This record gives sequence, structure tokens and C-alpha cells, in this order.
Amino acid sequence: MFRSFSKRLRLPLREAVLTATAYFVCAAIALQLTRFDGGIAIVWLAGPMLFARLCSAPRRCWTALTLTCIPAGFCASILFGFHGLVALPLSLICIAEAWSAAWLIRRIYPRFGRFQSLPEVGSFLLVAGLLVPVTTSFAAALCAHLASGIPYWTAWRDWYAGHALGLVTFAPPLLLLLRGETRQWIASADRRRTGEAMLLLGLVAATSLMTFGQNEIPLVIIPFAPMVAATLRLGRFGAISSIVILVTMGLSFSLAGYGPTTLLHVSMSLKLKVLQIYFATIVLILLPLAAELRSRRRLVERLHTAEALHRAVLDRMSDIVVRLNSDGTVRYASPSASRVSGYQPGELVGRSIFHLILPEDLPIVLDARRRALANPDEPAIVEYRVNRKDGTVVWVESHIRSIVDSEGRSTGTVSIIREVTQRRQMVEDLTMQAMTDHLTGACNRRAFDEALLAILTSMPEDSEAGCLALFDLDHFKQINDRYGHATGDDVLVRFVTILRGAVRDGDLVARLGGEEFAVLLGGLSLDQAHLVCERIRTRLEDTAIQDSLGNIVKATVSVGLAPLLPGEENRVVMTVADNALYRAKQEGRNRTGLPVAGDFEDRRIA
Repeated sequence: MFRSFSKRLRLPLREAVLTATAYFVCAAIALQLTRFDGGIAIVWLAGPMLFARLCSAPRRCWTALTLTCIPAGFCASILFGFHGLVALPLSLICIAEAWSAAWLIRRIYPRFGRFQSLPEVGSFLLVAGLLVPVTTSFAAALCAHLASGIPYWTAWRDWYAGHALGLVTFAPPLLLLLRGETRQWIASADRRRTGEAMLLLGLVAATSLMTFGQNEIPLVIIPFAPMVAATLRLGRFGAISSIVILVTMGLSFSLAGYGPTTLLHVSMSLKLKVLQIYFATIVLILLPLAAELRSRRRLVERLHTAEALHRAVLDRMSDIVVRLNSDGTVRYASPSASRVSGYQPGELVGRSIFHLILPEDLPIVLDARRRALANPDEPAIVEYRVNRKDGTVVWVESHIRSIVDSEGRSTGTVSIIREVTQRRQMVEDLTMQAMTDHLTGACNRRAFDEALLAILTSMPEDSEAGCLALFDLDHFKQINDRYGHATGDDVLVRFVTILRGAVRDGDLVARLGGEEFAVLLGGLSLDQAHLVCERIRTRLEDTAIQDSLGNIVKATVSVGLAPLLPGEENRVVMTVADNALYRAKQEGRNRTGLPVAGDFEDRRIA
């Protein structure tokens, strides 16, 4: 425990002597110049000095710094203040006040010391201007009352005013000076900045001299303009330097009997109180202003950094970033827009984005955008086609999110757009492959079933949906056995060619499996479909196919027809067509079988 306490007392002798000396000098000046009629010092400089020294030093040095100031404060009080034993408790109260203010501000705001934000300044004013001086005033007023008979509440008022105003006025410039803020600013400033600072601070000094160097006109408002200008241009350095200049000149001239306070026909102590209130008012104006400016400058710096990073990312990314107004007008387009759309970003800004979208896809884009605007927390994703500048069409995928203002209202959208033409083509190719017979190129059974169901369920009841034709190559197994499977495949491919040449472009040709095929003849009556099927059958019959050895292969086909009745089930239509095909084979093959009366009714009953 003793070792821990001894570590806390370790402090270079030079720093200890300087701190104690500075405390003694500040206390002596305040007691000698601002203590009237045996009362309490109206301006207290020692407390702000110790407070600033503690806040600028590590916590491990606080004990040593505090202990070195006790004899210095006691000596100053004995020589220039209250004599006798009361000097010791008053000295201890002054030191405890500075220590308590430093400890409490560190508890409330751990990073205190630079006055960079409004919360930091507000915490300082709360602690140094209210909580701590109010508390110490009770004990100090009691000591002063017992020592000299000063009315208790008069002593309390004078102590609180002098110490609160002293901390608020003198602590900030002293703290920033001890932390090296002034030295750092001077070291980092260039010639232009230094010249500007000298000009502005010269104006502060001139207006302060004009205000406090004469006794006729109260020009106390005059220094405000250059002080605010110095704060706006120079930041905390300008604010603190202006305060130091004003306080030094104002206090010096006032104690010498010059300045606006001479126009007040009151006691000197009251004049100094008014002067301190004036100084504190300026501090309360300039310090929050400097802190707010500092916060805004840091925010602007972060915004500039973020903007530079944002632009660097946008310049290198392949996706397009587009910001739109609520009416669809382009406010910003990233450089990658030229690669996807063919338009330079400058050509798009100020124009409506909707003119690039294919009319068929525009409704789904507008719907997605409406959803994004209505729900800012959820992005809307949509794929659509875009007309490039050269007339080609590309597919894009857009992630749309709403932009809201400070009141939560949607003011537009931002979209990240990616070209997906290759992916879309790949999906379409895969879909086509999944729906196509790989040997003949005709649709497969899956595609046929979906198309048949769509026709039966979508046609009005009073319309003629068309016919289904089932084809089965006759004796196809014998062709494979005699000529080989390669020749059999050639026969299947040739037959699909005949089918496609005999039907319309919109009619679906499918291979159901093996040598069985189907054709959906939309909108044709049974008689019309029968003519088409006969044309197909005779063309195959007249077609000669050669195998690899030059042998002529002949093939025929049997057909079964069934009408497509709206609302009918797939299996019923397939069964009717299959029955007709079966009858065609039973009757000798190479012919077209028609449905007979009762086929549909029999299947429904079954």
C-alpha cells in the first residue's frame, strides 16, 4: 500500500515547483487585486490554473500536484488573504474545488480536454459553472463568516460568483495552452493562415483597446464581431486567443480604473463581478460555437473522405449506381453506365430513365419502384430489358431502395443495376433444354403436358380449342433391328422435319417417347386436323431414307385424333386420341384414326 502511494507521489521536481509557483502567483494576484474590504476575492485565478493542470496531467500525478499546491495556497492566503488558522481550511477548500471539478468532469466526459463538441462544453459548464462551485461555497462561506463576520449569504454569493465565473472564464484557455493546442496550431499553420490569424487577432486587440481604453462610451459589444470572425476562421485557437486577449486587456484596464465598468456607480467588487459576467458570457458564446464548428468540420472531412472512397469504388465497380428523383429523372449515374447502356453518365443526368426500358417491361419496373417508395426499409428487385444506345437490347437486374429525407418522406430511389444478359440467356437455354428432346429438337413430354393443360384450361367454353394428334411409327422396332439404331434415329429426325413442315409455326410438335409423337393443332376442327394428319402420313410414306450402306428405308405412321374440349382433363383427351390410334393400327396401320361417339363419356364414367 505504501509503495502504491509513493508511486502516485512521483513527479519531476521541476513540474512540482512550477505548478506550486504558478498556483501561488495566481492566488496572490487574485487576493491582492480583487479582494476588497476584507472580503472574498472577486476574481479567482488559482482554481482554474490547478483545474487545467490536473486535466492536462495523467491521473497518477494528481496526488503529487495537489499536495504541492497546499503550502503554496496557504502561504498566499496568510500573506494576502484571511490571516490566522482560517487560512488553512480556505486553502484546502480552494484546492478541493479544483480537484473535484477535474475528477467529476472526467467521470462525466472521460475524453474531456479539447472542447471539440457541444456535449463536452456542456459537461464543463455544468460541472465548473454550477455543481462544484455551489457545493464548495457553503463551507467557504462558513469559514469567511466565522473569520471576519461577513454575512453568510453574502460570502456564499461572492465565493460562488468569483469561483464559478473564474473557472468558466480562465480554465478553457489555460487547459488548451497546457495541452499544447496553441503551439500545435502555430506549428501547423502556413503563411496565409498565420497572416489571417494575425489580422483577426489584431482586430480583437484593437476593439478591446477601444472598449476598455476609454471611460466615455460603453462599447462592450464591439469586440464580439472580430471574436466571432476569429472563431469562425481559426476555430478553437481563434476562440481561445480572442478570450485571452479580451480578458487580459479588460481586467488590466478595469483594475487601473478604465473601461465601461467606470460608468457604473457601484463598488469595485461589484464592478469586477459585472466584468466577470461579461467575460463568462463571451466564453459561453464562443466555446460552444468553436465546438460546433469543430464538429461540423470533422463531419465535412468525413464526408469528403467518404465521397472520395465512394467515387473510387464507383469508378472501379462494374455495377451501375443510379439515383433518381421521385419522377424518375436521373440525378446521378456512375461511370459504369456507359459500358452497359452505351450512354455517358452526363447524357443520362436530367433525363427520365424510363425511356430506356422496353415498353413491355415498364409496368413491372414501375410496380417495383412503387413498392420501394412505399416501404423504404425493404429493397425491391426486378429484372427487365433495356435499349442500349446502339439499339441492342440487354437484360438487367435492379435492386431499388428508397431515399428518405430528415422527416422520413421518400424523395427518390437509388438503384444498383447489373447486366444479366448472359445469365438470362443461360437460364433460357437451360429451360429450353429441359423442355426439348435432345435427339429430334422437338418438345419433350414435360413441355407437351404443360401446353396441353394450358390450352384446355384457358380457352372459353364456347370456342374451338383445336385437336390433338398422336403419331406412332409403324414397325419401328423392325427398322432398328434391320438397319441399326443410327438409321432409326435418322428416321425419327426426318419425321420431325416432316411434322414441322406440315403444321403452322404456333402448333406444338413433341416427342412423347420412343417412336411416339404428338402435335397440338390449335383452333382446327376435327376435319381440318384430319387433312393435316393425312398430309403428314402421305409425306412420310413417300419419303425414302438411306442408311450408311445405301439401303433405302421406308417408314409409315399411324395417327390418332382427338378434339380439344375446353375444361376437359389431360388424361381424358390423351385416352381418346390413344384409342383412335389403337383403332388405326388394328385396321392395318398407315392410316388416321378418328374418335368415335361415346369416347369422352366412356372415359368420364370410367
